[in-house]
Amino acid sequence: MIKNFTYTIPTIGRISIGEKVDCNGKNLPSRLNHFVITAQHKRDGKWVPHPITDAIAKETKQEKDKITEIPVCLMFNDPDLSLRERFEAFDDMGRMLCAGDGEKARRMCGGKVESVDCAGPDHCEFARTARCKLMTRLNVQINVELTDEAKASSDPLSSFILRSSGFNTARTLHSKLQALHSLLDGKLIGVPLTLKLRQKSTTQSYQSIFYYADLVPAVPLLEAAALAKATAEMMKEAGLNQEKFEAQIKNGLDNGPFEETLEDLVEYEDYLGDDFRTGTTGEGSNPTGDDAGDGFVSIDTTREDTDAGLEGLRKLLQKQAA
Repeated sequence: MIKNFTYTIPTIGRISIGEKVDCNGKNLPSRLNHFVITAQHKRDGKWVPHPITDAIAKETKQEKDKITEIPVCLMFNDPDLSLRERFEAFDDMGRMLCAGDGEKARRMCGGKVESVDCAGPDHCEFARTARCKLMTRLNVQINVELTDEAKASSDPLSSFILRSSGFNTARTLHSKLQALHSLLDGKLIGVPLTLKLRQKSTTQSYQSIFYYADLVPAVPLLEAAALAKATAEMMKEAGLNQEKFEAQIKNGLDNGPFEETLEDLVEYEDYLGDDFRTGTTGEGSNPTGDDAGDGFVSIDTTREDTDAGLEGLRKLLQKQAA
C-alpha cells in the first residue's frame, strides 16, 4: 500500500441531483428535481447516462428522466463507511487543500500534509479564503433486476456515489443511517432501502423549492431486522468475512489525507460553483452550501414554480454583486 494515497471505495457510476448551467456568462450549479444516474465519463461535454437507469425506471414504474426514488442497498454495516462527511477547502483550481471533521483536519502546508485543529468553516480563518465546504459522499449499490446492458457493467464490489455539499442531505442521511444501525443491532447489509428525493423551502431559498436526499427502509422495520439477521448468518455460513472487508476499506480511506484529487475534479466540480476557476476567494458568499439547496441555485425549468426559483437567483446574484 502506497503511503499518503487514499484508496477510495470502487465506483461504477454517479448519482446526481444537479448539473452546471450557463447563467449570464457564469457556470453555476443548478438543482434538478430528479436523480440522474450516469457513468463516470462524459461525451461531448455531457455525462453519459448509466444503462441501469432503464432498469430502475422499469422496476419502479417511473419515467427514466424523472426518477425521484432509487432502490438501493448498502455494502457496509459501518454507517461511517457508507456515508462520509467532512469540511473540505479548495484552491482556485479545485485542488483540495484541507479536510477536517470539525475537530481535527489534514491540511496541505508548504507541500506537506500537516495535522491541524479544525473549527469548521464559520470559525476558521483559513476556511474564509480557501472555499471551505461541507462535502458529503454516500456509496450505495442499486438494488434492481439488471438489464443485459446493465449486467455488463455490474460489479458486486463496486458502488454508485452520491455527492452533496448541503446541510439537509448531510443531516438527513447521517441521522437515518445511525438510527438504522442502532435499531438493527449494527447490521445493515441485506436491508432494502430507498434513496428518495424530498422537497423543502426556507427563507434562505427565498421560499422557492429545493431538493435533498433521504434514505428510508423499503420494508417494515421488523422485516428489515429479519433480513439483516438472515443475511449475516448466510454470509458467515458461506465464509464471507464482512468485518475484514470493512477493515480493509477503512484502512484504504484512512491511508491518505484527501479522498479526492485533481484527477477526480471532473466528478466533483459541479459542487464547487464558478468562483474556484476565477481565482476569487468567495468571500461574501456562503462557503459551505446552505439550506437553499445543497450548494445549488434553483433553476428548474420543468416545474410550475420556476419564477420563484429564478427570482431567488436574481436576488442572490444582486446580493453577491453588492
